[in-house]
Amino acid sequence: MKLGDLNSLVRAYREATPFLALGIQFAAIVVLTFFLGKWVDEKLNTKPWLMLFGIFVGISAGFYHFFKTVNEISKKSKKDDDEI
Repeated sequence: MKLGDLNSLVRAYREATPFLALGIQFAAIVVLTFFLGKWVDEKLNTKPWLMLFGIFVGISAGFYHFFKTVNEISKKSKKDDDEI
């Protein structure tokens, strides 16, 4: 593998990393809010309502974070393209 090919591969991975991390972050937000809702359900004896509420809050927060991050990345990418 040539050095130029290696540099372009590294650059591609560097640009893709934030997008790859978004899936993990989305899943973590949903799972955490699920368990938080489940825990509060057990404390207040309101099963399954707060667990379901936690899932919906987690999905909403996950999508918000996802779109916010994608928007920031695209703005940064557009700014970098304009500078070139």
